[in-house]
Amino acid sequence: MKTAALRSARILPALALAAIALPAQAQVVSASYRGVSKSEAILGGAPSALAAITARQDGQATLQPAAASAPAYHRPAVANYVRPAVSSDRPDVFNSVALSIGRSPLDARWSHVSGAGVGGNAGAFAASLRDEDILSKLEAVNGYVNARVRFVDDRVQFGVADRWLAPAETLTRGRGDCEDFALAKRALLRAAGVSEKDLYIVVLKDLSRRADHAVLVVRAAGRFLVLDNGTNRIVDSSDVQDYKPMLTFAANGRTYTHGYRRDLPPVTYAANRITAPVVLAEARFEPSSGDDELPLVVQETASLVPTAVRL
Repeated sequence: MKTAALRSARILPALALAAIALPAQAQVVSASYRGVSKSEAILGGAPSALAAITARQDGQATLQPAAASAPAYHRPAVANYVRPAVSSDRPDVFNSVALSIGRSPLDARWSHVSGAGVGGNAGAFAASLRDEDILSKLEAVNGYVNARVRFVDDRVQFGVADRWLAPAETLTRGRGDCEDFALAKRALLRAAGVSEKDLYIVVLKDLSRRADHAVLVVRAAGRFLVLDNGTNRIVDSSDVQDYKPMLTFAANGRTYTHGYRRDLPPVTYAANRITAPVVLAEARFEPSSGDDELPLVVQETASLVPTAVRL
């Protein structure tokens, strides 16, 4: 069984690329370092044990490390890229703030397919992954579905604007649109033993293509990782700048919309908590048959603004 460390090196190239995006000064050796000998640099500026013994044998005072010009050897040549930990109870995906809502226009479609599983060859494939590490599961399932399903718009396949297929039907047909890919991957990962609370169907706007889109986002390895039908690469959602999440469907019937914290001017506060306004994302949804199919979204505005931001 492959280890998580080995698979992480392959499965998260975006994280590695982000980690080597360095400021120019990180590549410059300081003047204090250039004035130190190679042995002092290796030893961190302190005399070696051999030098101390030799000094005592010669009757000299014990050599002391120089206090004024400590070398820069111990400083990392590459700046550490530290990401904040992701939320364990809400999907703050794609650098957004997730806001719980009571209902959404797509609830009926979600409830129709959210509990559906997979069987046959797909079910056997998922079962074979149960002993694999989480990153191996994500890579295998993403590639499996992307290779077996061809993108076909719902208007072409069914003559309606939007229809969500059960995962087994998508895999049997070998055709589907973006949310069908995401739902199939979600079902396979559930069958492979991934906790349902870590799986999110995210309906979003692709800003670069100016199109509606949907992906599966998985909380894993301390990140929100994206399984997209457009690529077999697994990427961190915080690295994706052109996806704007609108609605997210989670376990236990929970639904979220998304907003963004407004930038605040730098201010020094005595307390470590302040309130910052949250700007909600705008979304339009096209019904597949009629306007009466889409109930109004109930927004619990009392819980949206203000939102506490921990500094």
